[in-house]
Amino acid sequence: MKWSNFKGGDKMKKVIVPVFAVLLLLSTVNITTSAETIKILVDESRVFSWDEAYQEYLVEEAGFPRNTDWSFSFENEEEGWGFSNVAKRLRNIGSVDIRKKGKLSYSTLRNYDVLVITSFEESYSSSETDAIKQFVDNGGGLLLCADSEYPNNSVARAFDVLFYSENVKIASKKGQRKTFRYETMQLTTAKYYFFYVDDIKSHSVTRGIDKIAWNEGIPIASYESGKVLARTGSDTWADETGSGAGSQQDDEDSGPLDIILAQENVSKGRAVFIGSMQSFWNVITENEGNNLDLLENAVEWLGEPGGPYKQYKTINEQAQQMLSDAVSLYESHQFSQAKSKFGEAIGIFEESNEIYPNAEANQGIEESNDYIAKCETGMEADTIFGQAQNLYNNREYEKAIEEYEKAKLLYQEIEYTERTQECDTKVGESNDWIALRDEATSLFQKGEDALTTAPSAFSPAGYEEAKSIFEQAKSKWQEYDDPAKVSACDEKIKECDDEIARIKRNRMLVIVVVVVVVVMVVVVIVVLRKRKPKVAVVEEVTPEVLPEEAPAKPEEDALEALKDRYAKGEITKEEYEQLKSVLEEE
Repeated sequence: MKWSNFKGGDKMKKVIVPVFAVLLLLSTVNITTSAETIKILVDESRVFSWDEAYQEYLVEEAGFPRNTDWSFSFENEEEGWGFSNVAKRLRNIGSVDIRKKGKLSYSTLRNYDVLVITSFEESYSSSETDAIKQFVDNGGGLLLCADSEYPNNSVARAFDVLFYSENVKIASKKGQRKTFRYETMQLTTAKYYFFYVDDIKSHSVTRGIDKIAWNEGIPIASYESGKVLARTGSDTWADETGSGAGSQQDDEDSGPLDIILAQENVSKGRAVFIGSMQSFWNVITENEGNNLDLLENAVEWLGEPGGPYKQYKTINEQAQQMLSDAVSLYESHQFSQAKSKFGEAIGIFEESNEIYPNAEANQGIEESNDYIAKCETGMEADTIFGQAQNLYNNREYEKAIEEYEKAKLLYQEIEYTERTQECDTKVGESNDWIALRDEATSLFQKGEDALTTAPSAFSPAGYEEAKSIFEQAKSKWQEYDDPAKVSACDEKIKECDDEIARIKRNRMLVIVVVVVVVVMVVVVIVVLRKRKPKVAVVEEVTPEVLPEEAPAKPEEDALEALKDRYAKGEITKEEYEQLKSVLEEE
């Protein structure tokens, strides 16, 4: 069957063949299995088909049977406008699932590595393009093959890529008519819309490609990021459909025109935009092997990061490492740093769960939250322990014990054995210090009491007892390391020493005074006895017996001397009373 100038009129509609690396299995998808690792989803939920008027034209003018498959589908093997050749090539590198109906959602895409859309006659909704973008951001790959009259930008815009308006196709002054055959069909291309592109940049997508057979494509108008892999020559222009092929108008843009763009770092994923769907029809790829190689390279490159169902495993590995680091910090009792790490691990697990819900991430989040609660307990315990240490260092032992006991309960809760034992040790030490302080305080008070009852005229025993007690108290305060209390004891000891010395001086003074008085009395007596009586004329009188004057006692003389000294102010009343009591005791 002949098929001449099949695609040469205004009635021709264009097909977009985007190839996405996608990660989800749907119930509405026709599945073909493969042992390869790349999982490819072709979305044909709104696949383009020839309209009824053009179908009638093909039946009447080209002899096509009425039961012809009019769709531009990956399953269309019979017709030249299908993409079964591409499907066969892609099955060499992965599994291919063809989705026939329904709206795209992230829950659909997340089980795939690459998504392919080859033709669509209806725009994708904003929710669908959001799902596609999320899919690519999470490691998926997108291959979008645009064409004129398709709503290309409904998808491309999500990646900051814009194609020319839908009524433009690339024309070339060096274009050529070329006849291609597929099965029993024949296609003769429009002269100015078929040409070869050889301005190709080195890239994994263009590996081994030296030229691309280009048929009726559409240029890329703008992009924010990415690398242009192929451009048309300077002899090309953006021709508006119906304006007259071969004749460039003044308002039509001249080449070179960007036609293939690769974006490598769309978060975790990648995207490839190609401005021609018709260049990959069966009728073209049957004869132009480079075009099939180009799509195969593109899908392989897009599938390298791995879609969400693969990405979550990689992300979980990162999260598990973060969790392991956090556990190490926790076990070394660096609770604040550990809590921060556990929080980071949760963030990564949540990212994993968002990319692809999985039990491993949920378990990691639960484990991290349990540890965070323990970290918070440990942080609280450390704070209380620090307060207890300050109180301990300030010798506020009773308050310190209360805080150590609180901290101990918290440490026991998280099984921090070493710190629990340390709390017990500190409580014991605090009690020992309290006991020592109480003993020292008690001894000092006893010394005070003894000092109160110590005063005596000539006996130092009371002061000596008080001094002994103060010395014991001093020893305890020295052990307690309280310089102020040690100094207070030293003052009391000095006071006792001063009193003891004073008593000893008084006793010595009394003894000296007594000895002096006795000596003086003896001397007086001796002198009086040795003095000779004077010769006097005595009248003779009647003898009268006079009582003989008794000699004075030494003690009485000493008392008289003492009174005389007191009267002269040589001694105080207190000293007089003390010396008098000593003479009377003698």
